[in-house]
Amino acid sequence: MTVSVSELAERALRRLGFSIVPLDDSPVFTEMVPVATIATMALTELGVIAADETPTASDQALALDKVNSVQGAIDAQGLVWWDPSEVPRAFVEEYAKLTAMQAATSFGKQADPQVMQLLEARIKRGVMEMSGHDIAVEAVMAVHNNLLARGLARWSTQDIPEWVAGPYEVIAADFMSAKFGGQVDNDDLAAAWRALAQMIALPSSGQRVQATYF
Repeated sequence: MTVSVSELAERALRRLGFSIVPLDDSPVFTEMVPVATIATMALTELGVIAADETPTASDQALALDKVNSVQGAIDAQGLVWWDPSEVPRAFVEEYAKLTAMQAATSFGKQADPQVMQLLEARIKRGVMEMSGHDIAVEAVMAVHNNLLARGLARWSTQDIPEWVAGPYEVIAADFMSAKFGGQVDNDDLAAAWRALAQMIALPSSGQRVQATYF
């Protein structure tokens, strides 16, 4: 029995506490909102205008500049894949609040840095859920290519044996843990590498092997 790279990627993500949400099932990730709308929302958040009011040109321009600053800060973390003129609806609330905080001093208000960090963390987690599968596939491929480069893999990515799936999952999860903010237990990681080495050392007889590594 074999397992696909895609399935291993999903299993590795689950080890880090993430699940895959198909974009087609989550329109909030694909529906885009113009940054001008977010700028106006930020002014409403600050109490500069009421929800049914139109901001002055100068206030709107200032808020729009702050939206771009927020966009730049998020992009610097390697999280932005969308056009800078719009934002996925899933992150509009966070963007509006971050923009309001960026503009707060211009309107005699104060922002809480801890709240800003929390909002950025929520965006990061959302982006990871959107692009997590691609990242996880890259991690699984890195595990496989590591073995291949050392002449240890007797299989291709098209026929990875189920009996090496566990170690692949653990090692792939470790490879991407920094991006997701998760952590793999060091003992589990060491056990996975040991088990993988033992499995590879077994004769290629085609006989089914049952392995337990933790």
